[in-house]
Amino acid sequence: MKRPVSLLIFITLLAALGFNSALCQPLTPSLTLVYTRANGRVGDIAITFSGEVLFTNYPTKPGRLWLLSGSTERLVYEAPKASYDLYGVAASRDGDVYVSCPYTGEVLRIARGGGIFTVYVRAGKNVGPLAFAPNGTLYMAELIPTEGYQSVFRLVPTGAVTASGSMVAVLVFTSPITIGGIAFNSRGELFFSDGPRGRLWKLVNGTPMLYVDRKGWSTMYGIVFDQYDNLYFCDWSSPGNIYYLDFRLSLAYRVLDGSNAPLAGASVLVTMPNGSSNMFYSNSTGYVSLARAWPGTYVLNVSWGGVPVGSFRFEESASGSRNLACRVFNAKLTAKDDAGRVLKDCTLEVALPNGTLVRLSSPASLSRVPAWLVTVRAFYRGVEVADRLQVNVSSNVDASIPCRVYSLSLRLLDPDGNPFKDAWIMVSLDGATLVNQSYPESGFALDGLLSGRCLIAAGFKGFVVAQSSFDLNSSRSIVLTANVSKLVVKARDLLGLPMQGVRVDLTLPDGSSVSGFTDANGSFALRWLPAGDVSVVLNSGFEKRTLSLSLDKSLVEASQVFSLSLATVSVTIVVLLLVLIILPPSRRLIAKAFPIEVSVEGRRGVAEAYVDFLSSRGLSVEEALEFRNGVASILVGEANILPRLENAVDHAVLLVSDPSVIPPRREVRVLVEASGPEDVRAVSKLVKEYSGSMGLRAVGIIVCKEVTDGLLSLLKELRDVEVVFTTRRILGV
Repeated sequence: MKRPVSLLIFITLLAALGFNSALCQPLTPSLTLVYTRANGRVGDIAITFSGEVLFTNYPTKPGRLWLLSGSTERLVYEAPKASYDLYGVAASRDGDVYVSCPYTGEVLRIARGGGIFTVYVRAGKNVGPLAFAPNGTLYMAELIPTEGYQSVFRLVPTGAVTASGSMVAVLVFTSPITIGGIAFNSRGELFFSDGPRGRLWKLVNGTPMLYVDRKGWSTMYGIVFDQYDNLYFCDWSSPGNIYYLDFRLSLAYRVLDGSNAPLAGASVLVTMPNGSSNMFYSNSTGYVSLARAWPGTYVLNVSWGGVPVGSFRFEESASGSRNLACRVFNAKLTAKDDAGRVLKDCTLEVALPNGTLVRLSSPASLSRVPAWLVTVRAFYRGVEVADRLQVNVSSNVDASIPCRVYSLSLRLLDPDGNPFKDAWIMVSLDGATLVNQSYPESGFALDGLLSGRCLIAAGFKGFVVAQSSFDLNSSRSIVLTANVSKLVVKARDLLGLPMQGVRVDLTLPDGSSVSGFTDANGSFALRWLPAGDVSVVLNSGFEKRTLSLSLDKSLVEASQVFSLSLATVSVTIVVLLLVLIILPPSRRLIAKAFPIEVSVEGRRGVAEAYVDFLSSRGLSVEEALEFRNGVASILVGEANILPRLENAVDHAVLLVSDPSVIPPRREVRVLVEASGPEDVRAVSKLVKEYSGSMGLRAVGIIVCKEVTDGLLSLLKELRDVEVVFTTRRILGV
């Protein structure tokens, strides 16, 4: 039989290219040994309509057809002559069985009713494997090569169809490879085995492509597909074996999100190799499993929440598992105020890709969001505080939502730049009071404020001392300076010397009163006072001065000069302090001058007059004792502070404090009316004892009729004490 030149060239090219498995990735189906013939071989194989296996005993003669039922073979047909052999076998859907007899070149039909008919005769007697296509057409392959090649033919009925039938062969395919058996799967695709090399080939567009390479068997001859498109084949060895190749695969696909975590409940539409589609849903571990799946092309389209999140295409030829990394991600959404701080108590309304609206508290975590644009709205205290924001969820995102929510910090300072004390602060926003309280010296801050008209007012002693108003449309830091004044009043005598102890009475702008005395510098100060007019009265004891001042700046000062007049005094005792400093360079005596004015009464002495004097100077006498003839008399109060020293010298001791000093200054003053040198030495001793007993500064005051040279010389003997000499005169008007 001649072959076309073009076909020979095609086959030659295939051989030159090394036609092998490189043209197609072969499958690896599971292999099962079905049956072993202990005393014979198997030539070709077929499956009956009921699913039983038929096989021939080629090349043993006479040719026999066997039916395999379970693990037992049963003879179905035997050739009429011992010289006849049987090779090919095929079973039609109507129950007829066809066999080929290479010895006679015939194809016989064994009718289901029992008749046997010759339907095809080949002059060259070169008939071999048989197979039915799904459309019922019978195909035959040459048993031995013709001109070096084997061909496959289609057997077509001729003339009127009769019980015996008659067919002619039409060339379908000439193979450059040995043909051991032929078969069709359910899709009408033609396969052939290459006999001694033990491989299975698939004919694709006229080109053989390696489908299964030899594994655990020796040869592959007769082949047939079952209803599942799995393959039975014959291993033409001795003994002959029948194997079963299961091409169905166990496929598992695991649906994962963008963090490689399994997605449970994802919709997976699987398009099978035959074009059919089935919907699956991933289980709790994210898996979709396909058992008994066919090799071929699989297309998987994954949806999550109704949104497509992945499309995958795989050529499957072996069982296994694959991961489907889908466009599903986690998103964290955080509302932040104008200063970039996390905004508490903010609600986020999120429109998911599938159109679902969810309301979440910020910070909000959205797990497993399909890749898409997510629309976010932010609400704070029922007000939408941010422009609608679209977040592109194309990966795991941590997005901030900038909100129109602001913070306000406030500091109130005095004119010296220090925190203002004792103020009252009020803050309102669009008429609603936010703060109404005493002002903390450290200041304060308000967070979570909406935009609006802001008013701040600071009050002090009933007066507004600072205020500010503005539109709050950004975070603000406000510093206010209180409009208050420091008042300083100074008293001087005619010589310009400061006058201590001058009484100062003030009437403040709010009508309240404040009193005090000038200090050793002749000054009396108050801070801080609200703006307004004040009335000032100064009383030196001899004179009064009245002033009207306006507190219109941070520092207001006033000064008054007094002249000392005795014309209005009926009787006074004036004790003049003489300044006598006769000390070595290493020691200094501190001397003071002060007047004492009292009314002369027969029952009052110098000590009582001194108490009145101290009071007129704004000094407090907390306790005063007088010792005469060893008996202590209480002059002023009794706090049980002053000790009662056992001393024969008559004296008075006073515990004196200055309330204008903070903390109040205390000291002990010891008065002795001296009549001689012994009294001078005694006062020195008393000063030391009182100082040591109380731990306070002690001053000795010696009152005498006159200061003599002898008394002055005694100063040289005094050590580490402060002693003042005075003279006493009685004046009258």
